[in-house]
Amino acid sequence: MYGALEEERMKQSGKTQVRAWFHGHCHGKVLAGTLAMLFAGLAGESACAVLDKGMTEHLLDNGLTVVVVEDHWHPLVALEVCYRVGARNDPPGKQGLSHLLEHLTFRGRGAPPAESTDRAERSGRAHATTNHDTTCYSSSIIRDDLNAMLESEAERMKQLDISSEDLEREKTIVTRERSQLVAGDTWRNFLEEVDTTAYRLHPYRFPTLGWPETLAQITLDDIHAHFATYYTPANAVVVVVGDAKRQDLVAAIQEFFGSAPTRTHPAPPRFVEPAQSGERRLLMAPYAAPRLVAAYHTPPFSSPDRAALEVVTEVLAGSSNARLPALMYAQDIAEDIGVEYDPYVLDPGLFYIKVAMGPRIDFPRTGEAVDDVLWHLREDGLTPAELNTAKKRLLLDFYLDRGLRARATRLAQYVMLKALSQAQHYTDEIQAVTTADVQRVITTYCAPDTRVVAVTGMAHQEQERRHTGVQP
Repeated sequence: MYGALEEERMKQSGKTQVRAWFHGHCHGKVLAGTLAMLFAGLAGESACAVLDKGMTEHLLDNGLTVVVVEDHWHPLVALEVCYRVGARNDPPGKQGLSHLLEHLTFRGRGAPPAESTDRAERSGRAHATTNHDTTCYSSSIIRDDLNAMLESEAERMKQLDISSEDLEREKTIVTRERSQLVAGDTWRNFLEEVDTTAYRLHPYRFPTLGWPETLAQITLDDIHAHFATYYTPANAVVVVVGDAKRQDLVAAIQEFFGSAPTRTHPAPPRFVEPAQSGERRLLMAPYAAPRLVAAYHTPPFSSPDRAALEVVTEVLAGSSNARLPALMYAQDIAEDIGVEYDPYVLDPGLFYIKVAMGPRIDFPRTGEAVDDVLWHLREDGLTPAELNTAKKRLLLDFYLDRGLRARATRLAQYVMLKALSQAQHYTDEIQAVTTADVQRVITTYCAPDTRVVAVTGMAHQEQERRHTGVQP
């Protein structure tokens, strides 16, 4: 239960309902309602906005959006090609389709002249990523090889040439990738279960990689249909940041991408997630490493609250002196604390407080510490110095992360969210956050009634209590 002091604070603030964190024995089941025990995808990795003066946006006749930023500091160029397709677009029972298509197109992209492809690969670095909302292909290359890479990316958009053997090989690779990333006692495995508990209907509950069982259901026809539907110019953006002249670059993009056929694509799917009423609890893996997660529902990118929530992440766990570490480390109840929040999502996401338990394995006390910190922030707010420090840390991270590839990736992210005009205002949004904003978003989004609390390793607490003679 909450401590007596916390109960008194709740009464003073008009909150009379007292809630308990986890006490007692581990029994490996979900409390507070029947919760689906499926894996779910991680929230995407958090990213900041960009601030690029001189950015220009262009629209080709076939609907392709092009964003260019000249930067002549180094003879390098970052190229980002993104499509509005991700795990949210996977058909029921075929989760992992978008990510599997990314694998197939990345390994077997187009067929530009062999000498151009070899040169681009020797002088550059490339990778691809799929999350719930988008699929992106990223390249960092020497300026002289830009046209070769543009041609290669254009071929990726225009055609897909794969065989049944290619498909089966990539299924095996993705299955192995999932096993390496998720299987066993890992945070990713744990958070997949948290996501499934937090979402009832929205596809954010499903993992981007899918499962071996759903991958097995995907056919070659599924791959071609998915490609034809979503890999279209009007559903994509090309972003180039680096040592290239805008006029020459736009002409080259027109040359290579202008002939990509215009195909109709469906409107983005709309999903409705039922409002959560009542805390949901998840107990799993009693002999795994002892961990605790509290996950809170947060608004989509379109909400003006995202900047204040970013400040909250810094206040809670941005440094060893932040609110949660300062309290928990002193009591030896945590050895690692983190907050995970991605504001750049199309639909409402999650805000995770993650705690790896310390030498004193005490789940109730750890939960009470989280509640105590949130209560103080909600009721008392921040000191001006604390708010200023949190903003400085966010802005420092923003300015340090100014490499060409990071800037191209983030600009593409804004285009995918149809919010490119906001890309210039990240620093202003952070600077504008007030103590009242922090209190408001914690009150609005960090309420016990709408959270998921999950733990692993409860058996370790029971063992410690027996060893020390402490009664629950």
